[in-house]
Amino acid sequence: MLKSNLEQKRMEIVDFIKMNPKATYKLIREKLKTHPERFFKSLEEAYFSARIIPPRSFKIKTLDEKRNIIMDYIRNHPQTGLHTIRKDTKINLLAIFKSIKEAYKEAGIKYPREESYKKSANEKKREIIRIIKEHPQIAIDELMKKVRTNPYRFYNSIGEIYKAAGIKRISGNNKRRSKKQIKVLDFIKKNPIATQREINNACNTHVQLIFKRGIFEAYEKAGVIFPYQRLKKYGVGLKQIRLRATSFEDKIATMLSGYGNVSRLVKTKRGFADIILERKNKKAIIEVKDYEAKDISISQVKQLNRYLEDCNCDLGFLVCFKKPKKDSFLIGKNRIFLLDKTELHKVPGMMGSVV
Repeated sequence: MLKSNLEQKRMEIVDFIKMNPKATYKLIREKLKTHPERFFKSLEEAYFSARIIPPRSFKIKTLDEKRNIIMDYIRNHPQTGLHTIRKDTKINLLAIFKSIKEAYKEAGIKYPREESYKKSANEKKREIIRIIKEHPQIAIDELMKKVRTNPYRFYNSIGEIYKAAGIKRISGNNKRRSKKQIKVLDFIKKNPIATQREINNACNTHVQLIFKRGIFEAYEKAGVIFPYQRLKKYGVGLKQIRLRATSFEDKIATMLSGYGNVSRLVKTKRGFADIILERKNKKAIIEVKDYEAKDISISQVKQLNRYLEDCNCDLGFLVCFKKPKKDSFLIGKNRIFLLDKTELHKVPGMMGSVV
């Protein structure tokens, strides 16, 4: 090879390393279509020629060096497995030791899965069945951790494991529900006077959906007497809220009656509309929400839209104490406006402006 060509190839490799300071031998071969060792004694020399600090050592480790690296790693990570050792050290353990068990022995560390290796196949199968019977809602990955082996080495499917245990298989959905139930029951035992909302928030669930009889069944299964005294107080509170809501609705209806003909609690296909106001051959449906402690939600808007569809009307108003930032909605051809109780005077003009 001519000296000029040799220098040119060396410069190409050096320039490539400068542009790619973590370049590997394989990357150089792939991009430059050449062999670095033909122009440098080693890849390390190529890096030094480019005045770049090598990203790693390019020296080939001896067998003893590799053994010591693996043993040191095991001493620092005494629970580690074969795959992790290979990934972190970039050394194939089985090329140095006969087995991972031998590597642990050489490192002077007790192999963490020693007991598992001593068990026979039948012993492991019996342990799998025992755990399934005690925890029928257990997931397959949790089962693997407990028995420290792969259940599919002994059974073809999870269904076969349940059949061998003599119990009915629990589906994935039912397993999740069962786990949530256990979480709720534990919370109730620790907090015997918790409200349903407190339980739902703490357990990130809905008690009424995971128990057939809701909160009452949850308390019953937890072995805790339901705090009926609190329910009685809550019932009194609900009665007061209903009376206040009725009074608020009456006031709104009376004020609206000055703008046209008012009909109260009009039955539709999907419920009862609070108020229907008719004015100058035009009609609007008005829902009244006496919410002081919470905001209007999209579900109330959708409910009003259903009433509009049932009554073949395209204009609706939702009257509340405090309206949210978004106070108007267009759903298909239906327009819905949110007003607070001080804005009722806008209704006649809006009915006249909506075609």
